Amino acid sequence: MTITIKMNRFTIFAHGKDFDIDQFLPTTALSFDCLWRIGDHQRYSSVDSKYSTNGVEIVLGDGYDIPFQKQEEIAMRYMTENRKELQALGKFSGVESFILGFHYHVKLEENLLGFTMGSSEQLMSLALDVGIVPVYYVTLERDLN
Repeated sequence: MTITIKMNRFTIFAHGKDFDIDQFLPTTALSFDCLWRIGDHQRYSSVDSKYSTNGVEIVLGDGYDIPFQKQEEIAMRYMTENRKELQALGKFSGVESFILGFHYHVKLEENLLGFTMGSSEQLMSLALDVGIVPVYYVTLERDLN
């Protein structure tokens, strides 16, 4: 039996308790795939859970299907093309967390003991310039036979 939990976090998102998204939206040319407010039902939760912050999300692609190296390329291109807008989002009043989320799927082999993850120098340079924190969401596929 193989267990695979699908999760897709290849996104950019910003949130905070005091982040007034209604005040922010008229100031930006960025397009968002998801907006939430405190008390809304969480989009990624399988239980009845509500957001404790206000936030915005930009989906960069299907993190489950796009190889990790390609995710970096897409993210770097997006940050380069939207540099000023992303900088403004990250610095907007009330934004407490500004994240570039990557999804990395690993099929566990018997001899795999562990692994490390890191960003390329170019990605880190762009992330520092924009003011965003790269985060890696890892899903594991394990054969339980």
